Amino acid sequence: MREAVESLQVPGARDSGSLQVTASFGVAAARDGALPGVALVAAADAALYRAKRAGKNRVEATLPAEEPGGLAEPEPSTRPR
Repeated sequence: MREAVESLQVPGARDSGSLQVTASFGVAAARDGALPGVALVAAADAALYRAKRAGKNRVEATLPAEEPGGLAEPEPSTRPR
């Protein structure tokens, strides 16, 4: 989805003829019922702000921890933006 957004060109938005659009996403996951929805939304929101601080146009995730109901930070991604 991020790559699809990045490929969009908004015509007439700048002197150069188009505006490039990018997007950052935060994703959170937990086992079924392990965390209330509000906790998952807060974790996804924190991941989104990590993505923005890391340079924008990225996806950052918070993954389930080994312990039931917990969330853990993923290993830093080496995948290009």
